[in-house]
Amino acid sequence: MRKKLYIRLLRIRQRMGIFWPLMINGTVLFVIFILGSLGYKYVEGWPLSDGFYMVLITLSTIGFGEVHPLSEQGKLLTSAVIISGVVYFALLIGYFVQLASEGRVFQMMRRRRVDKAIAALSGHCVLCGFGLVGRVVAAELAADGVDVVVVETDDKKAEEIESAGYFLVLGDATSDSVMMRVGLDRAKALVASMSNDPANVYVVLSARAMNPDLYIVSRASDNRHISKLKTAGANRVILPHMIGGQSIAQAIQRPLVESFMHRSNTNDEVLLDEFLVSDTSPLVGRSLAEAALTKSHDVIILAIKSQGNPILQKTRADTVVQAGDVLLVAGSKIHLQKLNEMM
Repeated sequence: MRKKLYIRLLRIRQRMGIFWPLMINGTVLFVIFILGSLGYKYVEGWPLSDGFYMVLITLSTIGFGEVHPLSEQGKLLTSAVIISGVVYFALLIGYFVQLASEGRVFQMMRRRRVDKAIAALSGHCVLCGFGLVGRVVAAELAADGVDVVVVETDDKKAEEIESAGYFLVLGDATSDSVMMRVGLDRAKALVASMSNDPANVYVVLSARAMNPDLYIVSRASDNRHISKLKTAGANRVILPHMIGGQSIAQAIQRPLVESFMHRSNTNDEVLLDEFLVSDTSPLVGRSLAEAALTKSHDVIILAIKSQGNPILQKTRADTVVQAGDVLLVAGSKIHLQKLNEMM
């Protein structure tokens, strides 16, 4: 019984956070008033209202005289009330000084401000882990106009994250309470980019349970963990070291291809992008030959995924574009932006 009560108190304390000491102090003050009022009733025979008033003017140090003349026992009781009040207020002031020195009040205000901003987000991306990989992911998403909510345990990175314009939630991504704060039910994607694969597995599993429609991409450091991450609910699993190694090998074996794909001018860099054809697009009902996108927009249609068909199909000149199709396109950033206006 005592163990259950202790565990329940620990849970309440954890939920209340910095408000827990305030509740304790309020309880102590309430007990002082009750015991003091009852003490004057039984020691001096006063009504409870007079006893309460005596405790109030004593603790507040207003300086009023006694409500009624005090006996020797009443003076001892008043001394006890004064001592308990002095100790109580000393502890209370010490607690507020501690809060101010640790900056916890500011942290609480910042947390409420961020939580309020996240509550207004929709279609954002949740990024768990702001390491070397996470930094690049956040920058790329932000460049495309996507709101990024970063979950990070290291408060030393807070200034960097917030100065970059990302929303920050300090805490452990494996904690359900932390993940509930990031608005997973309204997010469009989650990236698990922590260096610890088991932690990524847990985050993916929790996120999938909270939002079955969420698109989840996870980082992995070991090939053996790919199947576990996909079983947990990841749509894609990326191995950064493998992609980096392949890029280096490509630069050595096919330097011309590598230099073409990654030109120094970001506007001329060849990019791959995908576009969903809307019902109002002028491409609907036209063949790729009739659209002539290579001439008009300087882009190349590499593949097409028809609606209801999960497999990318090779394109031909007589391929007719329909609403709901997804086009895989190669081109420069400027030309891809112009093509997006047609979709």
